[in-house]
Amino acid sequence: MKTIYFTASSLDGYIADKNDSLLWLFKNGPTDISFIDEFVATIGSIAMGASTYQWLLDNLNDQPWPYKVPCFVFTHRQFKTIEGADVRFVQGDVVERHEELKKLAGDKNVWLMGGGDLVGQFHDHGLVDEMHIQTVAVFLNDGKKLFNRRTETAFKIKEIRQRGDTCVEVIYNVRG
Repeated sequence: MKTIYFTASSLDGYIADKNDSLLWLFKNGPTDISFIDEFVATIGSIAMGASTYQWLLDNLNDQPWPYKVPCFVFTHRQFKTIEGADVRFVQGDVVERHEELKKLAGDKNVWLMGGGDLVGQFHDHGLVDEMHIQTVAVFLNDGKKLFNRRTETAFKIKEIRQRGDTCVEVIYNVRG
């Protein structure tokens, strides 16, 4: 069981544009995204920030919630719920919530889906095992940062995979 930050980023290190939108990714990212389904099959629980959840709400377009596992949304805001979705709005210490996420995941992985600051909080407590970063060959020049922390130690590259002609995925070991 691992806790994995799995996300896409622009070349200049942004996961969303200045309007919290991911549309840049769908215009420029890989066309074969079957690797995402393969990753999701390894997931037993999800943690995401409020902006990521809001973006999903705004862009589902009457489609059902796409995830079949429990999802913790870290927020102080009030949100509507989605029928059939196991979404839990939480606050507080990420260490305590991480223990709950691991129990819910069982022998599968915990996905840190979105929120560079939220992922930074998990990282501050040594809770991130790997980062799977799909870097798309575009510059956004502004927006939500991929990782909202300074690190003095470089992450170790575990694997590099080309994803189409505009994207490369790098898997980093964060711990160990």
